[in-house]
Amino acid sequence: MATFPSLTPSSRSLSYGDYPQETYEGVSGGNVRFKFGSDRVTQTLTLGFDYLTEAEMQQLLDHYEGQQGSLISFAVPAQVWAGYTTPPVAAVDYEWRYAGPFNVAIASPLRYSTSIELVSVPI
Repeated sequence: MATFPSLTPSSRSLSYGDYPQETYEGVSGGNVRFKFGSDRVTQTLTLGFDYLTEAEMQQLLDHYEGQQGSLISFAVPAQVWAGYTTPPVAAVDYEWRYAGPFNVAIASPLRYSTSIELVSVPI
């Protein structure tokens, strides 16, 4: 497991997901829900990086390649949660994987920008 590169994102958004459950609707229209686990699933973390150097962008691309795209999960470093005294998603409970490929944009000469979407993996 390779840890995500130690880069501080310029923007970050987190969707907390939900607990795995099934909903059954009765003939009368009432709902019954069954919870199937104690860990939230489908949490999504979107990281934005602006004005990265070529070396920093290459770190992200090499990590993506090393994790074989979205196949292998990984830990995220403290820099990803910069600004929080306590990270909102505990590293002991979750790892992350790429939601899919990400695009690289040229922000200015020799500077790059990207937005990376990660999905939580309960451990």
